[in-house]
Amino acid sequence: MTEQLLAGILLAAAVALLGGILALVRVRGRALLDRRRVYRWLRCYTRDEPGESHVDTSTLAKGTRLPEDRVRLACMSDRRVYRLPKGPEEWSIWREEPQSIYEKRGVLDV
Repeated sequence: MTEQLLAGILLAAAVALLGGILALVRVRGRALLDRRRVYRWLRCYTRDEPGESHVDTSTLAKGTRLPEDRVRLACMSDRRVYRLPKGPEEWSIWREEPQSIYEKRGVLDV
Protein backbone atom coordinates (compact mmCIF):
# COMPACT_ATOMS: atom_id res chain seq x y z
CA MET A 1 0.00 0.00 0.00
CA THR A 2 2.71 2.49 0.89
CA GLU A 3 4.68 1.61 -2.24
CA GLN A 4 1.65 2.40 -4.40
CA LEU A 5 1.17 5.69 -2.58
CA LEU A 6 4.82 6.60 -3.01
CA ALA A 7 4.70 5.67 -6.71
CA GLY A 8 1.58 7.83 -7.16
CA ILE A 9 3.21 10.80 -5.46
CA LEU A 10 6.36 10.45 -7.59
CA LEU A 11 4.27 10.15 -10.75
CA ALA A 12 2.27 13.27 -9.87
CA ALA A 13 5.48 15.19 -9.15
CA ALA A 14 7.01 14.08 -12.46
CA VAL A 15 3.90 15.10 -14.40
CA ALA A 16 3.82 18.51 -12.67
CA LEU A 17 7.52 19.05 -13.39
CA LEU A 18 7.08 18.08 -17.03
CA GLY A 19 4.08 20.41 -17.33
CA GLY A 20 6.07 23.29 -15.85
CA ILE A 21 8.98 22.69 -18.22
CA LEU A 22 6.64 22.59 -21.23
CA ALA A 23 4.93 25.82 -20.15
CA LEU A 24 8.32 27.53 -19.76
CA VAL A 25 9.45 26.35 -23.20
CA ARG A 26 6.19 27.61 -24.72
CA VAL A 27 6.54 31.08 -23.17
CA ARG A 28 10.21 31.41 -24.09
CA GLY A 29 9.57 30.10 -27.61
CA ARG A 30 6.75 32.57 -28.20
CA ALA A 31 8.91 35.45 -26.97
CA LEU A 32 11.75 34.39 -29.28
CA LEU A 33 9.43 34.16 -32.28
CA ASP A 34 7.88 37.55 -31.47
CA ARG A 35 11.32 39.20 -31.24
CA ARG A 36 12.34 37.66 -34.54
CA ARG A 37 9.11 38.76 -36.25
CA VAL A 38 9.39 42.35 -34.99
CA TYR A 39 13.07 42.63 -35.94
CA ARG A 40 12.47 41.30 -39.44
CA TRP A 41 9.54 43.67 -39.98
CA LEU A 42 11.61 46.64 -38.85
CA ARG A 43 14.48 45.59 -41.10
CA CYS A 44 12.20 45.30 -44.14
CA TYR A 45 9.93 48.34 -43.67
CA THR A 46 12.23 50.98 -42.18
CA ARG A 47 15.35 52.63 -43.53
CA ASP A 48 18.20 54.65 -42.09
CA GLU A 49 16.81 57.84 -43.61
CA PRO A 50 15.35 60.97 -41.99
CA GLY A 51 11.73 60.33 -41.03
CA GLU A 52 11.84 56.64 -42.01
CA SER A 53 13.90 55.04 -39.27
CA HIS A 54 11.36 54.96 -36.40
CA VAL A 55 7.82 53.54 -36.22
CA ASP A 56 5.31 53.64 -33.39
CA THR A 57 4.00 50.62 -31.53
CA SER A 58 0.58 50.57 -33.18
CA THR A 59 2.06 50.58 -36.70
CA LEU A 60 4.43 47.81 -35.70
CA ALA A 61 1.55 45.81 -34.21
CA LYS A 62 -0.51 46.17 -37.39
CA GLY A 63 2.43 45.22 -39.59
CA THR A 64 3.41 42.14 -37.60
CA ARG A 65 -0.19 41.17 -36.72
CA LEU A 66 0.72 40.87 -33.05
CA PRO A 67 -1.05 42.54 -30.11
CA GLU A 68 0.52 45.80 -28.96
CA ASP A 69 1.58 44.42 -25.57
CA ARG A 70 3.45 41.52 -27.21
CA VAL A 71 5.10 43.94 -29.66
CA ARG A 72 6.15 46.19 -26.78
CA LEU A 73 7.54 43.22 -24.84
CA ALA A 74 9.40 41.94 -27.91
CA CYS A 75 10.94 45.36 -28.56
CA MET A 76 11.98 45.83 -24.94
CA SER A 77 13.58 42.41 -24.70
CA ASP A 78 15.54 42.62 -27.98
CA ARG A 79 18.76 44.57 -27.61
CA ARG A 80 18.91 45.16 -31.39
CA VAL A 81 15.76 47.32 -31.21
CA TYR A 82 16.08 50.89 -29.92
CA ARG A 83 13.36 52.94 -28.26
CA LEU A 84 13.05 56.65 -28.86
CA PRO A 85 14.19 58.12 -25.51
CA LYS A 86 11.92 61.18 -25.53
CA GLY A 87 8.43 61.70 -26.86
CA PRO A 88 6.15 58.98 -28.18
CA GLU A 89 6.91 55.28 -27.99
CA GLU A 90 8.71 54.64 -31.28
CA TRP A 91 11.11 51.84 -32.21
CA SER A 92 14.01 51.46 -34.63
CA ILE A 93 16.81 49.04 -35.44
CA TRP A 94 18.97 51.73 -37.03
CA ARG A 95 19.60 54.26 -34.27
CA GLU A 96 18.30 55.43 -30.94
CA GLU A 97 17.84 59.05 -31.97
CA PRO A 98 16.11 59.89 -35.27
CA GLN A 99 18.39 61.17 -37.98
CA SER A 100 18.41 64.91 -38.59
CA ILE A 101 17.25 66.09 -41.97
CA TYR A 102 20.38 68.24 -42.13
CA GLU A 103 22.74 65.31 -41.59
CA LYS A 104 22.80 64.18 -45.25
CA ARG A 105 22.02 67.28 -47.27
CA GLY A 106 23.64 69.90 -45.06
CA VAL A 107 22.32 73.33 -44.22
CA LEU A 108 20.89 75.23 -47.21
CA ASP A 109 22.05 78.78 -47.77
CA VAL A 110 19.40 81.26 -48.85
